[in-house]
Amino acid sequence: MFDTTKTPFAPFFAAWDGQLARVEAYWTQVAELETKALAQAKSSVDEQARLAHEALAFAGNLSTELRKSSIEMAKRTAEMMTTPLA
Repeated sequence: MFDTTKTPFAPFFAAWDGQLARVEAYWTQVAELETKALAQAKSSVDEQARLAHEALAFAGNLSTELRKSSIEMAKRTAEMMTTPLA
């Protein structure tokens, strides 16, 4: 087999091996950052969904209270209109 350590090209082979090691380290770091970014994105989506559920629940409660207040106001108005002045 060809011995790369005993040729005039040995420094180039060493440089190439070093470059490959750096490229591999780079992609390893990219994978780690990508994993963290995806986890953060999933967390953000979960938080947005939670807030949307809370907003819908609040809107439903507000609507219920509006109906109750409207009925109560209508009853008071009717009571005021039907009560004779003394």
